[in-house]
Amino acid sequence: METARKTKKLLIAGIVGCLLYVIGDFLFAATGKGQTTETIGLFTKVAYLDMAEWRMWASILCGFVGTILYYMGFHRMYGLLKIHVTEPKNQIWVKLFRAAYIMGTVAWAWVHAMFMTNALIFKYVFEAYGEIQTAADIANRVFYANAPGMLTAYVVCDLGLAVIMITIVWKKIIPLKSTGARILATLCNPIMMPGVIGNLFTLLPWPINQLDHGTESFGHALVLMLGLILLKEMVKAGEIAK
Repeated sequence: METARKTKKLLIAGIVGCLLYVIGDFLFAATGKGQTTETIGLFTKVAYLDMAEWRMWASILCGFVGTILYYMGFHRMYGLLKIHVTEPKNQIWVKLFRAAYIMGTVAWAWVHAMFMTNALIFKYVFEAYGEIQTAADIANRVFYANAPGMLTAYVVCDLGLAVIMITIVWKKIIPLKSTGARILATLCNPIMMPGVIGNLFTLLPWPINQLDHGTESFGHALVLMLGLILLKEMVKAGEIAK
């Protein structure tokens, strides 16, 4: 049986993994003061042409290492939920949680790499031929070919996980002490965090508006912070050994 001490370490490892996602998000999305935020197509940013290549390589590495740690943390939180949730009618949410984090484990390293591969293709084709529209067209064709898988990952890992976590919070599966705490916990997922807090950041001047880029990934970290709360209450109830 996993002890509370080891479980805490695994949850914290997962949080660190999500924070690596945040760093990766900043590396491929943050722009300098006055730098254009124009895109050609959905996600091919003109600013990629001026971006240092090390940022792209580092973003891919953050996604790779972050995904390993993400799995460690979310797999252990799933283990806690399996122990804690005993009512048959609520066990469906545990199974859905498992589906969401397994999809996330498969998808996130690839998603980070795909965004940066798109940027590198755009950058290298422009450097070779000097035609920005041609470079963007080629990069976009590669990106759009990967778009169905990326959209599926978003629906399951972000939207699906958000619905699951909000339900778990309001069904009181995560033992929070007040309605106010549950309202705050409603933000602890990758949809509500960028949707509410992230959009507020975009209204502020540079560089504060750049904080929006990490809010989706930080929402995943907040899920594991709820896991730490669950662990603490489970120790108190004797559901897991210290």
